[in-house]
Amino acid sequence: MSELEKPFEIPEHWDWSTFDEIGEWTGGGTPSKQKTSYWEGDIPWVSPKDMKRLEIDDTQDHVTETALEDSATNRVPSSSLLFVTRSGILERKLPTALATVPVTINQDLKALTLSEGVDSRFLLYYSRAAERSILQQCSKHGTTVASLESGRLYRFPIPLPSLSEQRRIVAKIEELFS
Repeated sequence: MSELEKPFEIPEHWDWSTFDEIGEWTGGGTPSKQKTSYWEGDIPWVSPKDMKRLEIDDTQDHVTETALEDSATNRVPSSSLLFVTRSGILERKLPTALATVPVTINQDLKALTLSEGVDSRFLLYYSRAAERSILQQCSKHGTTVASLESGRLYRFPIPLPSLSEQRRIVAKIEELFS
């Protein structure tokens, strides 16, 4: 288990896990802006400017299959959780969103594709609720651009109730939001 501080008390029948124990992380990259043929596609390419919503179903920029093959950007499946990990916004906010379609991501983001037994919306809402703790415990210090230390983010504590309980919590949150 993580050496990082747990941000909340949880019921006894829940378990603690970490981000890296409940999914697989993917980093991103930016195809060359010099090759316009990379930017004439229909594959959503997520950058921090797109991370203003809870759900990402489209983006301002789109790339081609060739850009995906020739660069460090990676395609992540729908239901992946997206985190901004390098940007000035991290001085005050941790943008997180749920990809509702397959997307590619730039180098300022990380994507977490979840394992079986974890509800993506539950983790999205938890990440939003734990924003202050994540920023306090995972921010890098002494860098020119605000960023998160990936290893600490990966080890950040996650409360993990049963899948049915996760879904019940999500339903209640969404009922309250409506």
